[in-house]
Amino acid sequence: MKISLTSLLLLAGTICLFAQTTGTHNHFKNDLKRQKLKGNITTVTETEYNAAGDSMKLKAVSKFNEKGNMKEFVTYSPTGAILSRTTFSYNDSDKLVEELRYKADGTLNVKTTCRYDEKGNIIEEYNYDFNGTLFMKVLSKYDGKGNRIVKDSYNSFGALFLKCNSKFDEYGNEITSKEYDSHKSLKFATTFDYDNTDKNGNWLKRTTYKNDQPVAITVREIQ
Repeated sequence: MKISLTSLLLLAGTICLFAQTTGTHNHFKNDLKRQKLKGNITTVTETEYNAAGDSMKLKAVSKFNEKGNMKEFVTYSPTGAILSRTTFSYNDSDKLVEELRYKADGTLNVKTTCRYDEKGNIIEEYNYDFNGTLFMKVLSKYDGKGNRIVKDSYNSFGALFLKCNSKFDEYGNEITSKEYDSHKSLKFATTFDYDNTDKNGNWLKRTTYKNDQPVAITVREIQ
């Protein structure tokens, strides 16, 4: 199976923007804590709209198990049709060992496995197509608070095709993300503004800007 550069960029971009599915996994910090989510939470629904906020673009639903780790991630189209579904498998230490991403028709699309550093941060991700062929590797670096500040994506030939550098605020929310191509030229500079919080301090609204232009509004529902 051949994976086009466009598909690689879309997958890498999805991981970058919904980067809630990778990071620190250990018995001290579950996915809820890693995502800076506070409270007894079972489901987080994020609905993305256009910059005006009057047209839905995408809905993403994350479900968590009793240990606070993700058990399912589903994306939906504006009509409610399933676009993709991802399941997660953990070992006895509650570290993520495998992600399985399925297409809308239920067929396997991508399998992801991980390697960790001594702090439990995922520093290497290996992405395979449904035939088991490696098509993308992601290398990550973290700051002292466990925020992923560097994400480098490589194709099947080992060539860097996308670099993503991020910065975070004091609450652990991503506030800037700069994406560079293989020639280290800046492709996009993305910034995020957060507004509204629930009683536990979790953000409920985020505005995304690309090169200083608003492109999307994300509304969060937390249960």
